[in-house]
This record gives sequence, C-alpha cells and structure tokens, in this order.
Amino acid sequence: MTAPAPHTPAPCPPASAALGNSPEPARIDIASDLLRRKNLAETIRSIPVGERTDEQLAELRRTDRANAEVLRSVVNDHGWPGAPLVGADAARAAWLIALRSDDAEFQADALAALAKAVTAGEAEPAWWAHLYDRSCALTGVKQWFGTQFQNGPDGVEVYPVDDPENLDARRAQYGLEPHEKKVAAVQQRHGGRAA
Repeated sequence: MTAPAPHTPAPCPPASAALGNSPEPARIDIASDLLRRKNLAETIRSIPVGERTDEQLAELRRTDRANAEVLRSVVNDHGWPGAPLVGADAARAAWLIALRSDDAEFQADALAALAKAVTAGEAEPAWWAHLYDRSCALTGVKQWFGTQFQNGPDGVEVYPVDDPENLDARRAQYGLEPHEKKVAAVQQRHGGRAA
C-alpha cells in the first residue's frame, strides 16, 4: 500500500480539541509501554547524527521497527491510541513511533487510524499532516504540508512540496505554523540552509 495521493481530502476537526485535558487514560499499561518505547528511541536519537556509531544506527533501526510492530498491534486491537485510551503524552508517543517507521504499508494503515482519531478529537490534526507528509516522502510522492526535510548538497532542504502556492493555508488549517517559520527553525537546529 502506498501513500494517498496529495489531493486526497484529509480530516480536520475544529482546532478547539484540547488533548491536555483528557481524563485518566483507559489503558495505562499501553500508555506506559508507548512512552517507554518512545523514550528509548529518543535516547538513541539524542546522539548527534554524525557521531552515531554503526552499532547505534543498527540499534535505532531495530528499535524503530520493534516500536512500529507494537503500535501496529495496538492499532489492530484498539484503533489509534488516542488521548482517551492512553492519555495525551502517550498518544503523542504513538504518533512519533508511526512517524519514525520506514514501513510504508504500516504508515498507510496508521494514517487511516489516525484520521479517525483526529476526526473524533482524540489526536492532533498536525500529527496527521506530519505523518501524511512522511508517508509521501517514504513513497517518493511530493508532500502536501511541508513538514519533511532531506539532506541536500548544501545541507538540509525542504522535501519537494506539491502546490507550494497554497502551502501556508493548508498548514494553518492543520494547526501548523507558517512554513517560513518552520524552515527558519530547521536552519537554526541544523546550522545550515533549509530551503
């Protein structure tokens, strides 16, 4: 399965849904596992890219794959692990796990499940936009929201965007900051160009 075409309508509920006000999660066990897995991957990712050893890179790939398999199981059993099921922090962890997967089929399934959670107000529209773009980049399709960057000859650059004239309008609809601000933040973080 590949990423949806860039012009596929996407869910976008009103931005009034506040995940931070979620009641106690229904499944603390799943929440704890998702947070633990996300934290393990972040520990490895905290090592600067150029300083990671081959062993650390292999460990990160194994961790990302194992995390995606666990998330796949959760999604199959419960749907997207949104705020009511796992709480806001673990729901965000689930999104990061899906985002870091290199399995296009899994990402397509995760996009469908996440779309339902966004529509129900159980997940952030911006998460769907990021995962959609990641899925596009993974499958060689131009992204729609401008959230993905790639290494280029002169440093970090924006992965190609479809319909760039309307990019900021789409980003605003999904709760994303103007693209120019995002590019500036990426430039600052990576100490180079992001154009």
